[in-house]
Amino acid sequence: MMDEAFNDKAEQFERLWDGITPKGINRNKSLKFRQYILEHVRQMRRPLTRENARKYWMGELQAEIKERDNF
Repeated sequence: MMDEAFNDKAEQFERLWDGITPKGINRNKSLKFRQYILEHVRQMRRPLTRENARKYWMGELQAEIKERDNF
């Protein structure tokens, strides 16, 4: 169950990043999503990359920071 939710979230990120909607590709949605996610990545003082954006979306980036701060 948990693995299935993880895969759904990863697929959701890819669709949003590419702007894929049921009606086709929406470039404006893609740009808006990228701007939103990359702003959060920037606030965490990480490089603005697609990989860091995906890590943020999946919660991995927050977990890395939390783990680092606990040591």
